[in-house]
Amino acid sequence: MIDTREQLSPVSVGLHWLIGLTMIGMVFFGMWMADLPKEYPNKGAIVGLHKSIGMMVLVFATWRLWRRIKLGLPQNVGLYKVWEQTLAKGTHYFLLFATLAMPLTGIANSIGSARPVAVFGVPVIPQLLAEKNQFLAKLAGGSHDILGKLLLVAVALHIAGALKHHIMDRDGTLKRMLGARVEPTKIA
Repeated sequence: MIDTREQLSPVSVGLHWLIGLTMIGMVFFGMWMADLPKEYPNKGAIVGLHKSIGMMVLVFATWRLWRRIKLGLPQNVGLYKVWEQTLAKGTHYFLLFATLAMPLTGIANSIGSARPVAVFGVPVIPQLLAEKNQFLAKLAGGSHDILGKLLLVAVALHIAGALKHHIMDRDGTLKRMLGARVEPTKIA
């Protein structure tokens, strides 16, 4: 099934919620993890879990991006002002970018820190460099942190837009994202 103005495919709905909720959780998990002291019991396992989930997000986010390139962004359910459409598209594009950039900057940070990347203990990217690349680690780590904060702002804007559609416009956008079939506003 493809995405239409009336209904989104189960794949689109599933990827949206899986990636969205996981990314929100990962940003908060990462912020908590970053505040842990180095000697915190099992910190290595906690970091490993963060990396593992991040690698899985990368796979699903790549799939989602491929679908968005192939299918385009979903058509609007209602009729909106140009500034609303521009803001919505910009937010969607940033969210798509961030869901890829967050795992990639995390991977780059691990490589720059001369640490392997594994998915639940299975090595995916071995320790590539015998020496740390402090420039790469600092650039990637800083980008990862900043992107995480920007991601939370974009998610808040995205949620505000969804609530606006639901409460003020009453146009079915949120219901469609929950998998329902809706009646879009007629285009004149």
